[in-house]
Amino acid sequence: MKKRWSFQKGISSMFKIIGLIVIIALLVPIGYFAWRASQPMSMPEFGGLSYYEILSERRQAYDDLANKYQAEHPNVDIKFGMCFQSEVLMIAYNFPWAGYCSLAGVVPGLKPGLGPNAVRLGCGQSNGTWINLLGNWWNMYEHLTYDLLSHAETGPVPYCRIQVR
Repeated sequence: MKKRWSFQKGISSMFKIIGLIVIIALLVPIGYFAWRASQPMSMPEFGGLSYYEILSERRQAYDDLANKYQAEHPNVDIKFGMCFQSEVLMIAYNFPWAGYCSLAGVVPGLKPGLGPNAVRLGCGQSNGTWINLLGNWWNMYEHLTYDLLSHAETGPVPYCRIQVR
């Protein structure tokens, strides 16, 4: 009976350790991104603003454009806040995708799964290491975000067409 109890205790301990590793693996990138988002962005196209400042600036630009459009087109039903919320959801998709792109720079076996558009954006080309994975992840996130924001000026909804910086 004692051996079985030790085996169960060992399995339980193993699952606790694996659970702790998974929690750390999820929290470290999120914590790093939360901190890094308050720092000036490295791409010169962002003009030295932080990610939070960019978001605040874009929210205000969308609000101003929607108000102006509503004044010029009183019969159009404007969905205030919709443009910014849609953009934030699309940018949020960049978080895991940028991680995959950066990981493809560390693990060459992931590169065949990348499409030509991803490769054009630099996905899997960082030649990174496990040490600089988070930094490469953030840089790829900036590139993907800028690529997404640059399409906002040609969107299908007229009151959502703001220019990137």
